[in-house]
This record gives sequence, C-alpha cells and structure tokens, in this order.
Amino acid sequence: MRMNVVIGSVALTFTASVLAACGGGSANSSGGYCDELKSDKAYFNSIGGSGADASNLGTAFTKVHALAAKAPDNVAADWKTLDAAITTFETALSDAGLKPSDLAGLQSGNVPAGVDVAKLQALLPKLQELSSTDVSKAADAISADAKKTCGVDLAGN
Repeated sequence: MRMNVVIGSVALTFTASVLAACGGGSANSSGGYCDELKSDKAYFNSIGGSGADASNLGTAFTKVHALAAKAPDNVAADWKTLDAAITTFETALSDAGLKPSDLAGLQSGNVPAGVDVAKLQALLPKLQELSSTDVSKAADAISADAKKTCGVDLAGN
C-alpha cells in the first residue's frame, strides 16, 4: 500500500529532523545538560538522514519526554512545545494500532496485524500539523541554545 510507505517516510523524516535539530538530554545543571546534549547528538544523528532507523524512535521519544520534564528554564518552554508535538504523534500512532518501531516496516509497505487502516490513512494530516511553525521555532531555539550555552552544534554533523 503506497499510503503506508508515504506515512512511514513522512513520520520518520519529521521525527528525525525535529530530534536531530534538538538533540536530547536529561539534566538540570548546564554541565549535565550539556553533557547529555553532546552524547545524544550522535544518537539522534543515527536516526536521521538516508540511513534512518525508525526502530529507535521509541527510545528517542522517551528521551524527549524526560528532557521536557527536566529542561533548564531558558529552554523549558521550547522543550514543552516539542514534547507536546511528540506526544500528539505518539497518540496518533497508538490510535492507529502502531508503535514507533512499526514505522520501519511501514516504509517497506508492511502493515502490522491489527492496524486500523482508516486511522493509518488519517495519520498523514496529523503529521503535517506537527510540522507547525511553533514546533519549528522551538527546535530552532533549542538548537541555538545548545550551540550558545553548550558549544554543541545539534544541526551539524
């Protein structure tokens, strides 16, 4: 089913680009936060680009949720915006009967058993909503802060 490949590709591209722009982390202090950004940059880069691996998205989502809960004050609102977008995405996947790791199979046209095809087809418009200006601005702000505060270029390789 061509729609599945499109949805899988769009979902992976959206998520990887947002996460790659933002990195990850889980500490309150600048030192710990910066250390996490440095280590997570390599991880998030591995789920982006032409060799993207959708099977790691669940872990990436968990990292975003943890960081949003613990982000430093100067980027807390931006992480909250990103976290809300990821939560919306996860809910849409769950409503369709999918897990983040199922996106790799969708890219190959494999629909897991028990997936609600009607909800799967409704996933694409929800994904397009997630690429909002607010989410893009939040990702840019997090990336800029990482470079300024931590010396970490999250947008670069």
